[in-house]
Amino acid sequence: MLEQDHSEEERKIETYLTMGQLAELMSISKHQIRYNEEKGLLTPALIDTNGYHKYGMDQVYQLANILLLRSLGVSTAQIAQFMTNQDNVWAKETLKETLKATEAKLQQLLSAKEQIENLLPEIEQKDESYLELPERKLSKIYSYPITEMLDILEFYKAIKNKQSSHSLFGESFYYLVNARQIDVYVEGTFSTKQRILQAGDYLVKRVWIETEEELLEALNVFSKEVNSPFFELSEIIVKETAYSSILMNNKLLYELQYFISVKG
Repeated sequence: MLEQDHSEEERKIETYLTMGQLAELMSISKHQIRYNEEKGLLTPALIDTNGYHKYGMDQVYQLANILLLRSLGVSTAQIAQFMTNQDNVWAKETLKETLKATEAKLQQLLSAKEQIENLLPEIEQKDESYLELPERKLSKIYSYPITEMLDILEFYKAIKNKQSSHSLFGESFYYLVNARQIDVYVEGTFSTKQRILQAGDYLVKRVWIETEEELLEALNVFSKEVNSPFFELSEIIVKETAYSSILMNNKLLYELQYFISVKG
């Protein structure tokens, strides 16, 4: 009788799926099944005398629900609550929260896509070229004498005080250089101290800078290059493209820009 019961139990075990078979059926890895078991989301139908986990149709549907919820972005903790509650109201609220979080992630991805699309052309841009640039509206945030080094603490305070929601390294700084001082601007019209850079043709030279002394030297060289009797006198615009400087760990990328206007 015992032998007959044992034989029936073996036949019963043979009707279940192994972990490998379940993984193949659901197109996932055995590691994912073990993970769901460790988190208490999935329980095998039985464990045989050799310690192998076996799974029936209930586990197949249960795992299908888990995988669906994970594909929707529902967290492991929320799935655990759902498997316990099986409550439609709770499920609806959870999906609403997940939708809100997904929309936030989507906006983040779209922002990342836009930044990558802006960055790629800069990598391909020549170190020196003539470019047609659009009109740019700038607001001044800081000034310092050309004979002095930039005071990083005061500059930080100016950045913190400016009325802008952009990240410090998510935008470009413009340095307008004259004989007495350097004025620092960012794009936007949130300040009363505004400046408009006219649209037109510019000579643009890209330089990678490690120290402020190198920048001043590059400015000196560039000013000699644009000193032409055929051009109207114009100031040199220095654009610090902070987001592009991720390409070099220890240097910043600057664009030296000079508006080209031929003397009439």
